[in-house]
Amino acid sequence: MQIRTINRLFFVLLAAALLAGCTSASSGPAGTPASPELEPILSPEPTDTPEPAATPKPTITSEPTTTPELTAIKEPTATLAPPTGEPQNMETGPATFVWKIDSASHGLKAPYGLGLDPAGNLYVNDAGNHRVLKFDDQGRLLATWDSRGSGEAEFNSLGFGALAVDGQGNVFVVDNGNFRIQKFDGQGNFLTQWGSEGTEDGQFIRAIGIAVDQQGNVYITDDSNPVVQIFDNDGRFLSKFGSQGREDGQFSHPTGIVVDGQGVIYVADYSNKRVQKFNSAGEFLLSWEAGTDRTQGTPEGLAVDELGQVYVTDYSLGQIEIFDSTGQLLTIWGAKGDGDGEFRAPVAIVLDQSGDAYVSDQTNNTIQKFALH
Repeated sequence: MQIRTINRLFFVLLAAALLAGCTSASSGPAGTPASPELEPILSPEPTDTPEPAATPKPTITSEPTTTPELTAIKEPTATLAPPTGEPQNMETGPATFVWKIDSASHGLKAPYGLGLDPAGNLYVNDAGNHRVLKFDDQGRLLATWDSRGSGEAEFNSLGFGALAVDGQGNVFVVDNGNFRIQKFDGQGNFLTQWGSEGTEDGQFIRAIGIAVDQQGNVYITDDSNPVVQIFDNDGRFLSKFGSQGREDGQFSHPTGIVVDGQGVIYVADYSNKRVQKFNSAGEFLLSWEAGTDRTQGTPEGLAVDELGQVYVTDYSLGQIEIFDSTGQLLTIWGAKGDGDGEFRAPVAIVLDQSGDAYVSDQTNNTIQKFALH
């Protein structure tokens, strides 16, 4: 009985304690001990944390899978045509490199003027060496005219100067350090000369360009006396046209000159960055700028083919530009550089009857041959 009484007393006290605890838990400030009951509510949050972290992982891994697709899209864009006005095939162009003559093989120094005789032999005014070289169409040296001085058949170049060959194989050389033009036969025999220092008819200051038409008349440009002078085949003065300026028919530093089969005259107007076209009487017809629609060039040397297409050596851009007879750009070839098919300062170009072109590069000291196609 005593044990039961004690037990009852224990349970009564326990019940009273529990009742007191519940009452205190429901009271305000003393409610902080109830925080352990919040722990089960907060504890799930850390377990949820990895789930958001896992969510971006599929996104990250999916992004690289799109990279190959972007690369594949970019590749074909390299084959798109250039903007309007830019020619096609700018890297390969309409010409294939064949061979070259350079300073290593023949000691060239600032080669400038080029000319071809009826047999296809190539003449080079190697201006930096004050000499003329003759090669066959395979680039084999045939002859050297290399006497320096002011006498007959001697040369004193200013480091530039053109050369031309007529239909009979006579060779005309700009000997500008001596203010004259010299004429030779194809074997290098001296025939005649004309010119002196000055600005009068038949005189020169810095003669540079030369061309011969189908009648054998000789055309000379002078970059310090900006006119075109015309002579007969033996050097008798016939006429002249042009003056200093930027207007139509005027020149500033004229360089290359060529005459087509119909007597139409083209002049490289170097400092005015254009090519000018004249009729056989020297009357202005039209002009166009060298270079492309995006980049202005600097014309130096000229040639014209049987179709009337005009070839321009672009001194500043290091390329050859081909225009139709109205000045519309058709295509270009070459790029700035010193490798095969590249140019640093192309200054002259001639075309043979077999569809080949020869280009002299004053800075790279090379003559390159190309097959046109």
